Amino acid sequence: MDAVRRHRTHGREPLLVVPTRADAEHYLRELAGDGAAMGVRVERFAGLIGEAVARAGVGSPLLAGSARQRTLQALAQRAGAPSSPGFVRALGDLFAELQVLRVTPPRLSQALTRLGATDGPGTTLARLGELFADYCATLKRIRRMDAEQRAVRALDALRERPALWADTPVLFYGFDDLTRLQLDAIETLGSVLEADVTVSLAYEPGRFAFAGRAAGFHALAPLALEHIQLHPRDEHYAPHARAALSHLERSLFEPQAQRVEADAAVRLLEGGGERAELELVAGEIVALLGAGVAAEEVAVLVRASAGATDLDLLEEVFASRGIPFALRRTRSFSDTALGRALIGALRCVPARDGSCRGELSDLLAWLRAPGVLGPHGEDARPSLADRLEIAARRAGMTGAVEARALWEERNWPLESLERLAQAQASGAAALCDRAARELQWLFSAPRRHRAQVLTSGELEDAHALSAGRRALAELRELAGIDAQLAPASAMELADTLEQVQVIAGEHARDGAVAVLDPLALRARRVRALFVCGLQEGVFPARALARPLLSEEQRRQLAEVSGLRLAASISDDDASPEGEHAHAVTSEDALAAERYLLYAAVSRPQEVLFLSWHVADDDGEASSRSLFVDDVCDLFEPSLSRRRARRPLGTSDGVPAEAARRARPPAERTLRDELLLAQLREHIWSPSSLERWIGCPTAWFVERMLRPDAFDPDPEPLARGALAHAVLRDTLQALREDTGSARLSAANLPRARELLAAALADNEAAHPLSTVPERRTALLRRLRADLQRYLAHAAACESPLEPYALELGFGFAQDDERGEASELPAVDLGDGVWLRGRIDRVDVGAGGASSPQGEAVVYDYKGGRAPAGARWVRDGSVQVALYMRAVEQLLGLRVVGGFYQPLTGEDLRARGVLDGDAGLELDCVRSDVYEHDELRELLAQTLASAREAADEAGRGELQARPHTCAYGGGCLYPSICRSER
Repeated sequence: MDAVRRHRTHGREPLLVVPTRADAEHYLRELAGDGAAMGVRVERFAGLIGEAVARAGVGSPLLAGSARQRTLQALAQRAGAPSSPGFVRALGDLFAELQVLRVTPPRLSQALTRLGATDGPGTTLARLGELFADYCATLKRIRRMDAEQRAVRALDALRERPALWADTPVLFYGFDDLTRLQLDAIETLGSVLEADVTVSLAYEPGRFAFAGRAAGFHALAPLALEHIQLHPRDEHYAPHARAALSHLERSLFEPQAQRVEADAAVRLLEGGGERAELELVAGEIVALLGAGVAAEEVAVLVRASAGATDLDLLEEVFASRGIPFALRRTRSFSDTALGRALIGALRCVPARDGSCRGELSDLLAWLRAPGVLGPHGEDARPSLADRLEIAARRAGMTGAVEARALWEERNWPLESLERLAQAQASGAAALCDRAARELQWLFSAPRRHRAQVLTSGELEDAHALSAGRRALAELRELAGIDAQLAPASAMELADTLEQVQVIAGEHARDGAVAVLDPLALRARRVRALFVCGLQEGVFPARALARPLLSEEQRRQLAEVSGLRLAASISDDDASPEGEHAHAVTSEDALAAERYLLYAAVSRPQEVLFLSWHVADDDGEASSRSLFVDDVCDLFEPSLSRRRARRPLGTSDGVPAEAARRARPPAERTLRDELLLAQLREHIWSPSSLERWIGCPTAWFVERMLRPDAFDPDPEPLARGALAHAVLRDTLQALREDTGSARLSAANLPRARELLAAALADNEAAHPLSTVPERRTALLRRLRADLQRYLAHAAACESPLEPYALELGFGFAQDDERGEASELPAVDLGDGVWLRGRIDRVDVGAGGASSPQGEAVVYDYKGGRAPAGARWVRDGSVQVALYMRAVEQLLGLRVVGGFYQPLTGEDLRARGVLDGDAGLELDCVRSDVYEHDELRELLAQTLASAREAADEAGRGELQARPHTCAYGGGCLYPSICRSER
């Protein structure tokens, strides 16, 4: 700041250039506090280039953002090169580098020819020269420049006419290393224009921490007229922390450094998992704020790259602890609610040839955008999207076209999609205009007529609206210049918008803890600093391979042609938004990472916290960074021994297992009187009683809450429904044809014909699978199983006659047929009523009209059938209750009840048969009971059913995880919270 004041004293208005927007805001406030802000401009490097462009009079419009990305993609497609987003980004980075180096297309082609002569024509390497030539020619044809080309032309124009710059001093502060464009600007301003340029760099020769920044210093040294070296200072550290923090700053990475006491100035935090680590950090921040430290004097450094700190998790943890924080982050446009909705709508628009790659999820993303289906609470219209998803997924629909047809069949035409289709037919410009209006409508719809100020939670929508409108305006302009470069279809426009980045939030604000990338805190100091996520592969980051022209190819290119491209991407390379884009690709990546750690740990004035986690939240081990060991080597072992720990899965410092044991037993008794009254008046079905016996909590979820299933019926359930319908229709048709539904060897051929017809008639109503290929195979298997069962039944020559098929009773309105059943519900005693549908009732020689008629009940099973001896133990009450119902409803003497398997090697029915009735049936010997034994078994089963109904009436909602799911286990752990 002394240089700024000096220039102000001499009446000149200096330009202070800092790395980030947050730095610019910080130093502008600091200068204002010193009374030196008047006449001083604080800019990022992009602002300096903008000033150079303005003074040089370079007036060509800029091709940037989405328009540039789309142009590169179109050129790559035209050349037959890959056009994926990753390749296009790499291509743009390479072309930007070439523009800064002032490499012409002929020179690049000649160099690549020498390098890739053995690769042959048509390779990606060989196409790079052609692509660059096409790119430069396209820029010239459409009369546009990219950012690098404009910057270079502005600097060249200033070199030719130095008077354009006048005598404005420029000060660079906070930069660690400099890109080639930044070095070019410094050389142009200082050496050619002879302006007063001051560059402040943190560098000390011979220190390991600065090895990664030596190149930048030595590139500037020959240009400098004066080199002022400042001696180390430690007065900015708080007195009680000065010894430890100064020692850390002076000795980090230095060999044979002495050990000192860390005291309370350096602290270590070790979490069992990532959440545990962040909760430790949050706890320390709460303590600092409680001790009077201002929130804006605390900073948290995280790396939000793959494998690094999850920013969503950090936001959740900090918010839960009431910590005010400022976080500036970048999201994909498609990850925002507005972007996801607009992109979803565009993907649902069929192309001109009628094809459509849109999916069900795309249509739902648009329909579920706030305001599209009306406000919540108004006739529950937004729930229509949920109903569409349920219906579509259960029907196996995956495409947007089928889902849209289903929607319009049930609701109303989707006019917005039709307008997008009409705009697509009118050309790229009309499509961009229509998409922009749709985006504006999506933002405005939920806020219409409310005139409200946006809350902090709604600011992301505003940022997404701004980014989306900017991208669409750029693409609209591109379409007006050259329609062949712009997106030609709604799907292409959606793909382009998917690459748009939305920057939301802020680096810092008063009264908030700053959450920053390590690169964003190099020109400022804070009282307390947290460096989080110190894991191997994250900090230090792994070196990344270049997507185009590897390090080896660049070295060879320099050898064979003299064309020297950069060996690495600097930490200070700027993103399109002007913020740093950190990418480590050089062979000396570790040196750059060492300096980055040094720059970070030298920022706190009072206390430094280093944190890591020993495992991820799934329990997989995660190695802490060796940088932590480098810091620990500077201090006494007490630093490591005193580290704070929080195990994985703790709750407020208490291990999860101990917290579970300390919890009182969960209250599982229902107390709502209206609900209890409903349960006491409930009319039960046998399957419902069996579900209660298996697990009351599961019954409550499935039979009372009754959440709609999103997925199609399981294939075994669909198979069972179709098998029941086919057997019913087959036996009914057989009775109509022959006068009897009894199967025999004589009528078996006819029964098989009727079975085939019944399968054809019912398969559409009971699809076996949503996958056409599986449906064919499953239908063939079911046909074979049912034909095998018919042959088994015909061979048994049963003396009984099928009398009732799918006999329903107790239904006020049949769910399937839309009509009430003729027979009433059955009283099981103690106020318990039963309804149901019996698959088959066979009667003996006495007939159904005879008071002495004997009857046997059958219930079809898709798999293994339970024997009668297991009914009470397993809670299999269905056949026993049906036996009781037939006796009451039809006045028959029921002498047997069986579960009839339809698959498997043994097709014999399993259940119970009264041996004293004298009825000869093909059944397992152990299923034959004496009359008294049979009645006692039925009484026990009936008592079990009544007890289940009584438990429901009392609201005893127990959890039975051992019998909840088939084979044991809880089906609804997030609802039940049961513990085995």
